Amino acid sequence: MLKRNIKLVFSTNVLMLCCGVVTSLLSAWALGPGGRGDLMVVLMWPAIFAMATEIGLPQAYRFWTAKRPECVSALFSNAVIFTLVVGLLTLGLAELVIPYLIGERSPEVLRLARIYLLVIPVLMLTDLARGLLEGARRFTLVGVLRLIFFGFQCAVYIVLWFVGRLTVASASYTLIGSASISLLVSLIAVWYELRPSWRPAMAELSTTLRYGVRDYPGVITEFVSWRLDLLMLVSVASSAAVGLYAVALRLADITSILASSVGDALMPEVAASDNPAQATKVVTRSLRLTVLCHLLILVPLWVAAPIILRIAYGADFEPVANVMRLLMLASVAWSAGAVIISGLNGMGNPGLSATARIAAALVMVVTLVNWLPTMGIRGAALASLAGYSTMFLVALFWLLRRRQVRLWECFRLSWDDLPDFLRPANFRSQAARFLGRPDPKSHTADVLATGIE
Repeated sequence: MLKRNIKLVFSTNVLMLCCGVVTSLLSAWALGPGGRGDLMVVLMWPAIFAMATEIGLPQAYRFWTAKRPECVSALFSNAVIFTLVVGLLTLGLAELVIPYLIGERSPEVLRLARIYLLVIPVLMLTDLARGLLEGARRFTLVGVLRLIFFGFQCAVYIVLWFVGRLTVASASYTLIGSASISLLVSLIAVWYELRPSWRPAMAELSTTLRYGVRDYPGVITEFVSWRLDLLMLVSVASSAAVGLYAVALRLADITSILASSVGDALMPEVAASDNPAQATKVVTRSLRLTVLCHLLILVPLWVAAPIILRIAYGADFEPVANVMRLLMLASVAWSAGAVIISGLNGMGNPGLSATARIAAALVMVVTLVNWLPTMGIRGAALASLAGYSTMFLVALFWLLRRRQVRLWECFRLSWDDLPDFLRPANFRSQAARFLGRPDPKSHTADVLATGIE
């Protein structure tokens, strides 16, 4: 089941990445570094406001839906009420503070940033609905929901590009439409697949909040450390610098697809397991394969970074090749840490995973304050590498200590880690069938061999 779910999530993430690369290319070609930076300023803050006021509930919904499927109706009802109350209050607060968060920008960018804040309650309810579906392990539907958001955006960007109307404003309105369609489809999917009834329950809200509050500091600090570099750049740097860094960040995120795929599928799988030893084995194997795949992807991207930037984005973006390389290393560290954190959350230890993300955020704050003013976007990339490495090391420490496993067990590859068709025994079996010989490991082969002798 875990392999199937990882494949589904991974396939979805690959398609999402393709859509993201297309939209990134089109916006870079149409807007240039400055316009690309203005668009990033408009789009950044609503997702942060939504995450900050969800109080860790999406993660709690994944855990409790996997642990107790009978509570789906109460969770869904509570999600609607929570979004209406907290989401609208958050929207009002965001309207007041957004001018102070985006720095000195043009009146047009400020206007678009305020309009785009309307997606805050939309994002909140979509996250909670997705948490229900992921907890129930309906990853096919979750994949469809995520593809709708990015696919709609990609399709509209292409049309706008061809008609010469791809601007910061049209791109912002496109994303508002994408978020709205994604929410509508997510609600239909939850109703069709889980059949919740209207049954608000304060007891269930209290239970989910207890889990969410324990994980909440980690959720916030993980997101902040993941994008604190970009947040600080938006506040202090020019739109051109933000645009250059955003492109490098987009390409570096290619190496994090597998980790997000494994993490999304791993957490509910571990939570639903009744065998702690087996759950630990699943987490350590997932970590080994994630690190291996990342290293295999990293090498060609590292070598080809300047060529990719020059051909895909143009000569204006080529100077960020070394920044992109640093961000790729940081992405490997983040990915390894994210897999361990998903495992700890599935084991019912959100507080331990939170300490890893808090430590990462503290390291990033200190390094960004010291390196960003003197080294610019290169300092931001180095700070990301330091922060993500800290998150990985702290999360690994807690996994080793809580589950009593040795460090070597987490990273030592074995033949069992490989897919079935790559294992030596299966090579022999397939070669034997190809040559018309009996499989030496099968019962039939034993019988035939006995007769020959």
